[in-house]
Amino acid sequence: MKEKLNVCIVGPFNLGVIALEQLGHSVFKVPHHSEIFCNLPELLKKNKFTPDIVLQVENLGRRTLIQGLDDFDCPTIFWATDPHLNLHWHNSYTKLFDQVLSTQKSIVPSFKEEGLSDVRWLPRFAYDMVSPPIADRKNDIAFVGRLSDQRPGRKWMIDFIKKLAGDRPFPVEQSLSHSDMLALYQDTKIIPNESILGEVNFRLFEGASGGCLLLTQDLGDEQASLFEPGREIDTYADVVELEEKLKLYLGNDSLIQTMGQAAHERVQSEHLPIHRVERILQYAKDTARNRVSGPDAKKWEAITVASMWESGMLDFPVSDVLSRLASLKQDQHVVVATLRIQAVVGVNSVMEDNLMSLLGGKLYENSFCLNLTCSTAALRLGNWNMAKAFWYRHLKSADLINKLPPKTPKDLLILWAKELKQRKLIFRGGFPFNARNHLPHTAIDCLIILYEADPGDSEVLRLIDVMLRSRKELDQARGSFLSSLASNSLNDWRLTFELAMTNLHSYRLDDGLNKMVLARDIAREQGQEKAFIMALKCRDKSGQISKRLRNN
Repeated sequence: MKEKLNVCIVGPFNLGVIALEQLGHSVFKVPHHSEIFCNLPELLKKNKFTPDIVLQVENLGRRTLIQGLDDFDCPTIFWATDPHLNLHWHNSYTKLFDQVLSTQKSIVPSFKEEGLSDVRWLPRFAYDMVSPPIADRKNDIAFVGRLSDQRPGRKWMIDFIKKLAGDRPFPVEQSLSHSDMLALYQDTKIIPNESILGEVNFRLFEGASGGCLLLTQDLGDEQASLFEPGREIDTYADVVELEEKLKLYLGNDSLIQTMGQAAHERVQSEHLPIHRVERILQYAKDTARNRVSGPDAKKWEAITVASMWESGMLDFPVSDVLSRLASLKQDQHVVVATLRIQAVVGVNSVMEDNLMSLLGGKLYENSFCLNLTCSTAALRLGNWNMAKAFWYRHLKSADLINKLPPKTPKDLLILWAKELKQRKLIFRGGFPFNARNHLPHTAIDCLIILYEADPGDSEVLRLIDVMLRSRKELDQARGSFLSSLASNSLNDWRLTFELAMTNLHSYRLDDGLNKMVLARDIAREQGQEKAFIMALKCRDKSGQISKRLRNN
């Protein structure tokens, strides 16, 4: 690769453009346009720009799908900035690129499981800002982020902090411009952080850019590798620990100054846009040609459109979506995408004809995804025998013919849920699954269908709990199911204990502590207090919950 490069950037990375130009490279920034599709070869030819690298940075506000990527002789790279919420369409669109960069290290294996060979971690970036002295800042705490009924945990966090902060300045903003938000951070001492699905989010980097003390959820090694807990940021596992940390820091300007300055220095040394640009250029040097091309490129583009339309994020005529799929050479991926769109539209007779053809022609018998889709589509249509037939096709292909046959639709959905769990397809972040419209793609989707049919079914509630238990970031959702389950099992201290922990992870201090006391008392009455103590010790890493219990 030559020393000075022509780099084409599609998407919101203006600071990256500046950094590239400072390094002596030439940049063509694709201008904003209202159409979802961008014929990039045609645009670059018109502007007489021959790229050495094509980089698309995901735009969270306006989606752009690049056409013609297979025409380029240079590396093509997609930087997924929100893969934890958009994997349902990223996993098809990214096949059009040679290399995928994920802001979330934890999502890299998920991309690779979709068959992508070159996926690398590239975190979000921070900003080159001045860090004013902490003592000169007006606000003790501030929060910028959306508050809605869809995010109850965030509202509970804000209410909890307001109560604890008392009369201290604590602005909460939802609609600031980006520049005004950064200015607010420069005038704030402490930034509490809460993420949607346990992801390392922009707020971490933005707050550190202004030299604030970030008080953020403990997200493990990925976050700790970016900012050192206890020195550059601080973390909490639950609302009890958050309360203790806030009491420590509020009014302690000297300690906040030390840690905020350390975070700011880390930003300056590792997390500025120029650092990300240098890493992208380094990655591009050893990028092989991995993208699909020709008919496969058209296929995955059409499947991407279908996936986006199915999730409700694309304003596009459904007839165009289906015609794109129909124009392709049919394979298991195209058929699955088509069935999912047909299910949303509700063309039941067409869908049933397609299922009959697939079953009668013994087509794609070894495809797990197709058998799942067809079996659950048949359930939607009320065709029990057909639903079972696709399940049996799956058993035969997976050499699992010794399994007990399902006797009811409920049995069948539970069997599919367990198969999906084995494949680590438990939950899709960002996809608004609707049991009336969508066909299930994950274990939780299958169980939600059963839950909505009978919200009091203890077997289904327990299975949902089992599926979600390992996903701490889903505790807010898990709590509502646990509440229903615990109300049917008042003497089960373990359920009450789990409900207490979900409340404490969701900023509900009083409810969480009260239920923890109740769980302890039930365990004590049943002679299982030692088991309760061991369970709490495993989950209460800071020891703060145990300390509170000793006072109750």
